[in-house]
Amino acid sequence: MLSEELTIKARKLGVRRTATICGVRSVYYDYASDGSSKETIVMIHGYRGNHRGLEAIAGGLGRYRVLMPDLPGFGESEQLPGVHNLEAYADWLKEFLLAVGVDERSHVVGHSFGSLVVGLHASRNSCKSVVLINPVSAPALSGPRAFLTKVTSGFYHLSRSLPESLAGWLLRSPIAVMVMSSVMAKTTNKRLRRWIHRQHLDNFSDFASVRVASEAYDASISMDLSQLAPSIRTPVLIVAAVLDDITSIQIQRDVARTYPDAEIVELQSVGHLVHYEAPADAAAHISNFVEANK
Repeated sequence: MLSEELTIKARKLGVRRTATICGVRSVYYDYASDGSSKETIVMIHGYRGNHRGLEAIAGGLGRYRVLMPDLPGFGESEQLPGVHNLEAYADWLKEFLLAVGVDERSHVVGHSFGSLVVGLHASRNSCKSVVLINPVSAPALSGPRAFLTKVTSGFYHLSRSLPESLAGWLLRSPIAVMVMSSVMAKTTNKRLRRWIHRQHLDNFSDFASVRVASEAYDASISMDLSQLAPSIRTPVLIVAAVLDDITSIQIQRDVARTYPDAEIVELQSVGHLVHYEAPADAAAHISNFVEANK
């Protein structure tokens, strides 16, 4: 099924729920299982996104119950009173899993920045399995698009010195969003490219404040999975895209060998936007991994 069709399928199932986590109202969506499995999968989205970014993958995981929260300060979830750093997000994830009653009994999936949140959590806590989709496995400033990352860092640094209204307008600029979307999308399918651009325009600026966007960006480049991998004892599946702009496929292969228990699958002709360009493939790999680690 196409990304758009899988997303529509998931949205028909999703039930909006709220919980107070770390003192703030947190919104998550609950996608019911078709009854063929009792396993629960928790999925954590990437930087500047919200739960909707992973809905296409959820649409391919219909046999499982899937829980997808909006991280604090993104989507419909309130921002934290303190700094939005990686430690705070990992603490929030631990409390979220406890609040929804799945903690050690869940399979936890993270995409991009979400892989860092999940990875830090898994390095300190138990869960059934971990899936990292295009994980940030090396310092951001050393990736295939290192120059673009440096420009982006300057962009966020500038925003901190501007009034909130002007900085918010700058960070949410459709031009900036479209530049990012055009660089990241690898598909040549015109319909899919239009879908990807529309999703980014609708959801990529869904942050609560400039403070959240800036602090979370700092968090996204503060650590990488090469530092966490040896401490993650849980079985790990790495879903890596060969054309990823954030971490090269060779680094993904190298870091995969440093986990105590990990396997890697590689998606050809796909970049960082696996959740839009190859959601059915990602869902199939996740499903196989979950079945092997029930």
